[in-house]
Amino acid sequence: MGVHVTPRTHFVESRARKDFSEGVLAYTAGGSGVAIGYTVGGYLEYAITSRLSVRVGIDVSRRRYRYDVSESRQDTAFSTLTGENRIVYMAIEAPAAVLYHFDYGPDNDRFLVGVGGTLARWVGDPLMETTFYFGSSNRPPFTYSPYSLRLFGGYEHYIADRFVVGIEPFVSYAPTPTEFHLEHSTVAYAAWEAGISLRLRFDN
Repeated sequence: MGVHVTPRTHFVESRARKDFSEGVLAYTAGGSGVAIGYTVGGYLEYAITSRLSVRVGIDVSRRRYRYDVSESRQDTAFSTLTGENRIVYMAIEAPAAVLYHFDYGPDNDRFLVGVGGTLARWVGDPLMETTFYFGSSNRPPFTYSPYSLRLFGGYEHYIADRFVVGIEPFVSYAPTPTEFHLEHSTVAYAAWEAGISLRLRFDN
């Protein structure tokens, strides 16, 4: 069994809405942005062979998103206004992964690679700081990603007979991304994440 703390970077991009009408007098549009969130949790790891193992766990994740926004008017006498949106919410996540471990080194350490996925469930209403959207944060127009896929590598080192510390850089992709429907002409979405997981495991 083990625990981890994982700082993670959330990337936001925007794409054009298919139903946007260009005849409106004023409209808002989203851009891109980056914000740092974090995850903490516990996990169980089971060795199938000396090299192959599986891992399952439960996490609590604080997800933070930030992206640029603008408001434009058809009348060119008005200048374009700019701002940003900030969104924060908590999620309960259930990660699972398959790991391949390389041979032990001379200092009782080893490298690993792995693939996995995470099921996510949104918890509670988000905190929102928006420049041009004035709707309620109670059930806002969001679509939350139900799952993501992860590819990672790592390094482990025994600090005692039964305790192992590890560091695992990763990149994660959500085929069905989280979407923020706050602008008139675009939809902001978060499909990619990257981070570094810091782990402590009791190896029994």
